[in-house]
Parts: sequence; structure tokens; C-alpha cells
Amino acid sequence: MEQPSLPPKSPSSKSVYDLEFDVLTHCVNHLSLSDLSNFARTCKFFKSIAYSDSVWRPLFRNQWPKLESSSISRASSARNAYLDRHAAVQQFKLEEDVIEKYWSFQGSGDSRCLLLDKDEIFLTSGSMIVKINYLSDGSHPLVYMRDHNAKITCMRLFPASKTSLFRNEAGHEDNFLVTSSCDHSIRLWWKGHCCRNFKGHNVPVTTLSDKLLGEGSSSTDNLIASGGEDGTVRLWSLRSNSKRGQRALRATLKGHGRAIKTLSVSGYKTSLLVSISRDAKIKVWDTAASSSACSSRCVGDASVNGPPLGIKCFESLCYVATGTAITAIDLRTMEKVFSAAAACQSQFYSFDVLPSKSLVCTGGRDKAMLWDVRRSGTNLSQ
Repeated sequence: MEQPSLPPKSPSSKSVYDLEFDVLTHCVNHLSLSDLSNFARTCKFFKSIAYSDSVWRPLFRNQWPKLESSSISRASSARNAYLDRHAAVQQFKLEEDVIEKYWSFQGSGDSRCLLLDKDEIFLTSGSMIVKINYLSDGSHPLVYMRDHNAKITCMRLFPASKTSLFRNEAGHEDNFLVTSSCDHSIRLWWKGHCCRNFKGHNVPVTTLSDKLLGEGSSSTDNLIASGGEDGTVRLWSLRSNSKRGQRALRATLKGHGRAIKTLSVSGYKTSLLVSISRDAKIKVWDTAASSSACSSRCVGDASVNGPPLGIKCFESLCYVATGTAITAIDLRTMEKVFSAAAACQSQFYSFDVLPSKSLVCTGGRDKAMLWDVRRSGTNLSQ
């Protein structure tokens, strides 16, 4: 291959163009992808360095170490292999053998819950959980977890760094999985294995809190909350050393007359837990209160119209989605800040608050809608 022509230079001067190709390649390996792109635009000589396999092989190896050899051998260059794999990951394209095994798994029961965690997907089917590693080299793409004895009702991921249970094993960004089930139990999972089994509910467990209670506070006793078919809310400590979790139950909160639909932890005070039951009644609990009467821990209540889909807390607001509307409640006053209904009256099936802090997304049968809460629920796009 003919080397790109170099810019003319005076006989006595020395510049970066005098460095050997391998030396420049070594220097370029310390650039970010953005800086590497800018470097390639400088001139043809720099472009030939920036596009070389010596630069892109380490990038590919650092990102997907198990796939380097097979992926690069199928592509025309290491750079093309990296870009193809990056596009596939962003589009959640799975290898054919993973897809085949996934579909055979999905057909085995009622698939209800789904979670994404870095390069892994968690799905449930009846009483079974499957973990799909969609960046796997093909050797172990699926892990089955079968300890529950009845249908799984909820799955949550929590940071392992927030509990002492996995302090010696967990990385800074590792998460542990928590599941609830109709078998009346709550299970904690680590690296594909059940490590705790919390029992205390006498009826099916319907949901789990979306965050740990007390997260970010000075207390080291972070709690998980669960809701039951009988309308009770139970608080569980993560400090229990018993694998059966007998001593993990800290409190049982009573006040709802129907089954608990969803639980969400307040954004401005992480000891506050918001619960909504299937009759659309909302209660706010102060889980840090020292009162011996659990019913007195209820510090606020409200209600909304229509069957509840879910709740999400951000700062001092609690967003509630019902069949075709979104309502925001200020947890400090328990007053409704706004309520907005979908103009097309399309029923909502899913709901979430986006990290941009002012947008709410709802999913319907045939479309998704984005709401700007700064405009009191204005529908931005479909």
C-alpha cells in the first residue's frame, strides 16, 4: 500500500511527521474516540494512523474482550469491526444462537418482567428468571434461575455498593437483583445465584420499592420495601446475615384496604415511601419514624381517579399514571400540582420519568408519548 504523501518541510526542521508510525500509533492509543475522530480529520497521514488496526484492536479488546478474534476476522478492518459491534449493541441485536434459545425460553411460560443491566438482560417466565448476556462469546449466553416456586411479580436492580452483603466481591458499578413472587417470598440474587430468601408475607408479594430506603443517608441499614396482596407494606433490612432472612423483617405497615400496586421512594427524603393500592389510594410512610405503632408512620394520603398503572417519585413530586392520565402530587403538602389526560384517550400500558427531570414517557398499544411537566403535562411528541 502506498504511503500517504507528507507535507514538505525544510531540511533542518523536525516535526511530528518525523516520528515513526508505531510511535505515533502508541500516542494515539491514549486519545478518546472524539479526539481520535478530530485527529483523523487533520491530514491524510494522520487519518491513516487513526484508521489503523493497531489503534482499533485495543479499543475493541477493552470493550468486548471475549469477541475480539472472531469479530475482527469477519470484518475488513478492526475499525469496521468496532463500529459494527457498537451499532449492534445499540440496537440490541443478539447472536442467532442466543435468539433461538431466548425464543424457546419465552415460549415456556408467561413473560412479565424485563430489566436491562449493562450487557445483560433479565427476563421472567412464570417462576423462572433468565439472564441473557447479549455480549457473550456464545459459550454461556443464558443463565437460568429457578428458586421461586410460583409466578414472579416484580424484579429490581440495586447497587451492590449500598450494602455490606457483597462488599468483598462487588465492583463499584455492580448491581444485585431482587425478585418478589406469588410464593410469598422475596429473593436476593448475586452472580446468578440466590443468596437470601426473605419470608414474612402470608400472601403473594405484588411489588418491590424502586430504590433502597435510606440510600445516601448516614444510616448503614438500608431497607427494601415490599407490598402484598393483603395491602400490607413490609420493610426488610439488608444487614441480616441469615440466608433465610428470618431476622430481616423490620416492620409491617398497615393502612391499605386493597392489594399494593406499586412502591416508590421519595426523591427529596429517602426515608419516605410512597405506596398506591389497586383502589387508587396513595399513602406516604415515614420509614425512619421510631413510633411503635406502624399505622402512625403514615404521614400523608391522597387518591386519584382511574385504575393505577404506576408511580414514580422525583424530588418532592410523585407522578401517578392511571388509565389515560398523569397526575403530579407534591409530597410536602399532598396537594395535586397538575393532572393531564391523553387527548386521544389511548390507554397507557407503561410509564416512566426520564432522567432529564422534566419529561414523562407513557407507552400505549400503538404509540409512545412524551410529556413536558413544565407545561403542566403538555404532550410533546408521539
